[in-house]
Amino acid sequence: MNCIVSSVSFTNNKKIQFFFCSILSGILLGLGWPTYGNPLCLFIAFVPLLYIEEYLSPYSSKKIFLWSFITFFTWNALSTWWLSYAKRPNGDFAIIEAYLTPVILNAFFMSMAFAIYSYIKKNVEDPNIGYLFLVCIWISFEKMHLEWELSWPWLNLGNGFSNHPEWIQWYEYTGILGGTLWIWCVNIGFIKSITKYQKDNNKLTLYKNIFINIGKIFLLILISNYLYLKCEEWKGKEETADVFILQPNIDPYHQKYKISTDKLIIKLKKLIDKKILSGKKTFIIAPETVLPGYGHKIYMDHLTKDSLISTFRNHLKKKYPKTVFITGIELYTLYYNKENISKTSTPIFMEKEKMIQWLDIFNSVIQIGISNENIEIHHKSKLVPAVETFPYKKILFPILGNILLNFGGSVMEHGKQKDPIVFMHPDLGIKVAPIICYESIFGEYVSEFFKKNAEFMIIITNDGWWGVSQGYKQHLYYARLRAIENRKYIARSANTGVSCIIDEKGQILSSIPYGMEGVLSSKIRLNRKKTFYIKYGDYLAKISIITSIIIFIYTIIYRKIT
Repeated sequence: MNCIVSSVSFTNNKKIQFFFCSILSGILLGLGWPTYGNPLCLFIAFVPLLYIEEYLSPYSSKKIFLWSFITFFTWNALSTWWLSYAKRPNGDFAIIEAYLTPVILNAFFMSMAFAIYSYIKKNVEDPNIGYLFLVCIWISFEKMHLEWELSWPWLNLGNGFSNHPEWIQWYEYTGILGGTLWIWCVNIGFIKSITKYQKDNNKLTLYKNIFINIGKIFLLILISNYLYLKCEEWKGKEETADVFILQPNIDPYHQKYKISTDKLIIKLKKLIDKKILSGKKTFIIAPETVLPGYGHKIYMDHLTKDSLISTFRNHLKKKYPKTVFITGIELYTLYYNKENISKTSTPIFMEKEKMIQWLDIFNSVIQIGISNENIEIHHKSKLVPAVETFPYKKILFPILGNILLNFGGSVMEHGKQKDPIVFMHPDLGIKVAPIICYESIFGEYVSEFFKKNAEFMIIITNDGWWGVSQGYKQHLYYARLRAIENRKYIARSANTGVSCIIDEKGQILSSIPYGMEGVLSSKIRLNRKKTFYIKYGDYLAKISIITSIIIFIYTIIYRKIT
């Protein structure tokens, strides 16, 4: 392959070669993705695409965008195909909104980042500056994907090692962006080895460079395994907490919005009474939005007087007085004055009062104890775009209407929490980080709970929207990354599964299989130690953003000078 040519003649053979390389990169990325994939593929996945860039860089940024779009579309389509299982309220599959739209948009954004890198590399004298910019612009893009309204960080590269936690114990220092840095450094190392060989035809240098790049992979794996072994083992003397996890296995499409509140209460009580010992100081944990069942949401202003809350409070008082019940719940609040409404408030006309009120609904987690003072609430803060929140509503709503909120069981935008709320057990003083579903994908956000001295993490979720697919498995595996970053245990309650206990090394210690009703009782380890990542968060993103800006400005100045 000759990457340096005096002119470009795009013959059919060359187009076929580029197409093959683009598809190959996408397939390799897909083959490297959890949960069945082997992440070793990620270390060579970008090499075919980088070869195309090497060939086309001096001539056409537009064509680089197009070929890279094929790569990223293929990767997104293969790794998140389970999104096609989502349904609209009428029962039809929401393939266009739920699957094709995020796949196309994500591929577009990735291709834009890659095309910008190619432009910079073409306009600087030293290609190493271009490669540095590639790493920095990609990390900056992934950070943006964690923060903006169109957030979809599912395919951030560092997530790709979630099925091999023993490889990435150093995430407690870097977070998942360290994994992104690792992947790009190895891929760039390989393409530089190839292009150098094409120039000097020195096989010995080629083999040496390939060996060095393989060494980059296994050196970090060795370091990780050292940290894995060094990580404090369970000794039986540390402070612990008893957790009791419920998995009610309620089908989100055919049962969730049809089961009556009374039947739901009976079901949950039976699960609670299955194994728990009377008087034991325990956290009982139920999944996302399991309450209140069909018929109504719970009014926040009357929360302490609500009959459903009182039912569970009385059950605890009678049988388990030292226990708290932490569960997902759907809440709402009303505003009578337009000045008090939030950005997500929806106007509704009240016929009896002949007036307009404003409604906010919340996907929340609540802690119920034996008294009113024990009630604590955290509203979901990281909302799923197009399902729970309308991204850039002022711009997109006039064009799209409510189509973006018309699947996944929701047809109304949700309110959200401004700052993380840490729960505390009233008897033990144990502090808990309550994480709701999609929130568990956001590393720096989750670490904010541990800055407030939370001692372990509860994740409540409902992954039944995508059936038996890679969706619920990937979501489960990503939770392991939060355990490593923060070195905290996780008690995970999932409606249809998988409910489990994850230790501070990302190991799944015990679980209830997907699609089964059940309970899981376990002891978990507590600690308030703050990892480097808890203290400093996504510092790699800050460095990358600053470096990207500096290189971009340098490129503009360099072009003017030359």
